[in-house]
Amino acid sequence: MDNYIEEIGMTESEFERQYKKASERGAEKLERLPKAAAAHYDKKSKRMVLEMQNGVTLLVPIHLIQGLQTEDEKALSDFDLMSKGSQIHWHDLDVQFYIEDLMKGVFGTPKWMKSVQEHLSEIGRKGGSRRSEIKANSSRENGRKGGRPSKKAA
Repeated sequence: MDNYIEEIGMTESEFERQYKKASERGAEKLERLPKAAAAHYDKKSKRMVLEMQNGVTLLVPIHLIQGLQTEDEKALSDFDLMSKGSQIHWHDLDVQFYIEDLMKGVFGTPKWMKSVQEHLSEIGRKGGSRRSEIKANSSRENGRKGGRPSKKAA
């Protein structure tokens, strides 16, 4: 460490001063971060259940979180809340997130988030498609009943 301090041209007292300030800023940030009091993986719904310290419960679908695309329920259940509940870390999968990011809907890198958004858009497109068998059958049934009801003037 002393060699590093010399390499960057800093005195040991300046290093200590900056280190102390950085530690204080880190502690202040940690106090402001949202924290989970408890968490568990719900195998049935395939969601992370985060019980926040303020009483709110957050449910996050596992498939949305980068790095958790596995069917290994043991690995998905093997995690710890860290830093007073402000972070969650899955051991076997080597995945870690701030609880605050999950609350904000940030489930991975920008590239990951774009791919998730594109996937969800594709699902929406397919659901709204007139070519789906369910929608075609529904349209035929409505047609037999006289079609779409007309809009009434207000």
